[in-house]
Amino acid sequence: METRGTHIVCELSGCRQDLLTDVDGVQKIMENAARESNAQILKVVFHRFQPQGVSGVVVLAESHISIHTWPEAGYAAVDFYTCGDHTDPWIACEYAAKKLGATSMLTTEVKRGIASTNGQYTHVVHEHAGKAVAKRSA
Repeated sequence: METRGTHIVCELSGCRQDLLTDVDGVQKIMENAARESNAQILKVVFHRFQPQGVSGVVVLAESHISIHTWPEAGYAAVDFYTCGDHTDPWIACEYAAKKLGATSMLTTEVKRGIASTNGQYTHVVHEHAGKAVAKRSA
C-alpha cells in the first residue's frame, strides 16, 4: 500500500512534571527526536504558558512534529507526521517518550494519503495498546 506519510498520535502519561514545563528542554527533546528519526528540521517554534505548560512545533522537510504539555497532569500530547522512506516517526516517538520520562505511551498510527480509484485520498488507522516506557524511582 503506497502512502504519502505516517502520522503517529501519541499520548504520553506519567511524564516528569519538571520537564514538561521547561520550554528549552522540551524544544531540545523534540529537535533531537526529529534528528534521531533522520528528519531535516526547517523551522522551530515553541511557547511556554503561564503558570505552566509548553506547546511547540518542529517543521520538517518531511512534515512536522508537535507537542502540547500539561505538567500538572504529567501528560504530553505529541504528533509525529513524516513522509518519505528515509524517516521513521516511531524512532522520534520512542525517543521523546523516553526523554520526557513517560511511564506509558498510547499511540494511534495513521497511514495517510492513500490514493483511491476516484482520485480522492484516504487513510488507514492502526491503534496500538498502551505500553510501559520507562521506570522511575520515587
